[in-house]
Amino acid sequence: MSDSFLKTIDTTKLDSLMKETTLNVQYFNNTCLDIISKYSKPLDDLMKDIYVDCIKNDNPTLDVLEKYYLELQNMIYFMNEQLEQLGIHADMAEKASNEMYSKGYIKASEIRDENGKKKPVDEIKALANTESQYENVVASIYDHAYKVVKGKMSSGQDLCDCLRRIISTRTEVMKMDSYHGGSV
Repeated sequence: MSDSFLKTIDTTKLDSLMKETTLNVQYFNNTCLDIISKYSKPLDDLMKDIYVDCIKNDNPTLDVLEKYYLELQNMIYFMNEQLEQLGIHADMAEKASNEMYSKGYIKASEIRDENGKKKPVDEIKALANTESQYENVVASIYDHAYKVVKGKMSSGQDLCDCLRRIISTRTEVMKMDSYHGGSV
């Protein structure tokens, strides 16, 4: 009886596969981050400014809060178009992947062995997947970028709602203070 896999692990091979995977992930992430930055840099910059001026600053003025509320609402308005453009890229990349898969499937299904028999369906699918693997990676990159930008916009809208509530609360307090002559 042979030893189990866990007792005979080829650590050199595993290390090599780990390094190769890490390099592929780094490439994938860098490409994805470049796309994300292209579509969300203005929003990222505004969020950083809000962090410094409204969050790190313990007591930002009402004017500062209102300014950032308006800027953020305006930014989100324009980001919707950017998100749709990114969505178009994701859709087109997915369509290209599907097309390459279909072409690969048709091509593989036409191959016959020496007896004239077709390849098994699992083998045809494997060949079709191999044919479309690069297009599939591109589609995946755009899909991930879309999800990240959409998440950033959602977080921006949440922050907008928070700023609105803070502004409303402060305005009410100011009204009450002025109504009571400044003494509460």
